[in-house]
Amino acid sequence: MNKEVNDILGNLYKEVKHRDKAISYRAIYFIGGCNFELLINDFPIMTYYGEGDGSLSESAPINTAILKKGEQTWKIRVYPVHDKKEIDGKVVSITRPAIQDGARVELAIEGIKFKENGDIEKRFGKLFEFEAPLKKDEETGKNVFADAGKPYVEYSGTFYADVPYEVEGWQKSVDLSKEDPKLLQAELLKEYEKYKKWIQNRELDKIAESNLKSEKEFANVNFFNANLNKEYVDNFIDTWGRENSRTQPLENYSLKYYGNGKIIELINNSYKKSTLWVSFKDKQGIDKYTLYTLYFHRPKAGGPLEVIR
Repeated sequence: MNKEVNDILGNLYKEVKHRDKAISYRAIYFIGGCNFELLINDFPIMTYYGEGDGSLSESAPINTAILKKGEQTWKIRVYPVHDKKEIDGKVVSITRPAIQDGARVELAIEGIKFKENGDIEKRFGKLFEFEAPLKKDEETGKNVFADAGKPYVEYSGTFYADVPYEVEGWQKSVDLSKEDPKLLQAELLKEYEKYKKWIQNRELDKIAESNLKSEKEFANVNFFNANLNKEYVDNFIDTWGRENSRTQPLENYSLKYYGNGKIIELINNSYKKSTLWVSFKDKQGIDKYTLYTLYFHRPKAGGPLEVIR
């Protein structure tokens, strides 16, 4: 099975163009005291829905959401954090009614050129920096989140990306938001059931073939060389072909739209991420799980749904 996957995905790097002009764009963000979604060109880069007042600070690659050179959009959706409560003997996650005053949101986009060995060759500097507005609390004199007290707030803007490539992605795809959502959800569920079966039977060749167009684009926008390609294939096999994993029921799900209506996924309504997951035990016998995120589009009217990321 590993050989078949290598035959399908092992030579993606040979189709990569413009490796000599490679530039990796990254979103540098700091988010604290709130739940959030970070989107580039309306494609999800990072989401967090959980409890507590902690913070996340990361630098995340975003080329996979950039389809061609030019103006790009960014968006951060901010939500209140959750609390865990026990109701009728079950622990459930309850969303707080409003964003708290301790919330913080910061974002910057930076371009980086890497060497073939992965070291940084050049930094192009930050294209912009954004910080959600704060205001002074009249009683305490402390700076607090200006939009505290709201159940939801969204910040957005644009930046220019000078990538050397253009991939089709979902540029010409059908606007799925105009289709019947019930029929669309039923059609998408069949795709998830198909992947669930493939995972359970470890049919990695079918998964690889189904993802091939997406993987070719992924390799191009991330400027794969032979080493990166090998790492990618190894990770693909480890993730999708995990032994002794148990697929879980697809339940409590709903449609989620991205890409300005051209991309969809099925998310679990409780934890707000993909409803496709497996449980397994690691080498120490500890229970773990893996989520499989799949984004689908319809390349042409009347055609089937296909994985695009």
